[in-house]
Amino acid sequence: MKFKYHRWFQALVVPLVALAFHIFFGYRVIGRENIPEGGCVVCPNHVQLSDPPFAAVALGGKTPLRLMAKKELFRKKIFAWLIAALGAFPIDREGADITAIKTALGSVRAGQKLIIFPQGTRHAAEGETKKGAAMLAVKTRAPILPMYITEGKRFRCRATVVIGKPFTPDPKQKDYGLIADDILRRIYELKEQV
Repeated sequence: MKFKYHRWFQALVVPLVALAFHIFFGYRVIGRENIPEGGCVVCPNHVQLSDPPFAAVALGGKTPLRLMAKKELFRKKIFAWLIAALGAFPIDREGADITAIKTALGSVRAGQKLIIFPQGTRHAAEGETKKGAAMLAVKTRAPILPMYITEGKRFRCRATVVIGKPFTPDPKQKDYGLIADDILRRIYELKEQV
């Protein structure tokens, strides 16, 4: 079953989640002025289940957001409807998911912010990256926006999101692995600002 993205629903929910994060986590964002106009590939670190909503809230409710999410999250219909309405779309991580890639490329080209985790999963080994974010940025010629999210978040922990300066990889660079490693390095350099 296919579920739809509803921009109006996203615009309504993101500010409410931001308010809850301020109350429960002492949430703050550093570097929001670095968010570029138009489409870009947003690359946060990923170690906790709460990272996707933290990334979305950091970008704010005024811009259309899309999020690439593992297909397993879409198994339960009600949850699938919710995350799809909020901008998530499924990707099959086992192979080349052409539908997900087309959705991602179309989103960035339409001026939306695409959130994709370069580590691919919360359980990635330290320093391990996937090439998807790099490939999407090169193919769309869109800037990459590195983002660091506080690890070990818990109640009233002063959770912080640091948004780095956007950068655009060389379109002639076809070694997506090198770009992916550079993305991860830039993400973790932002940790010093927390």
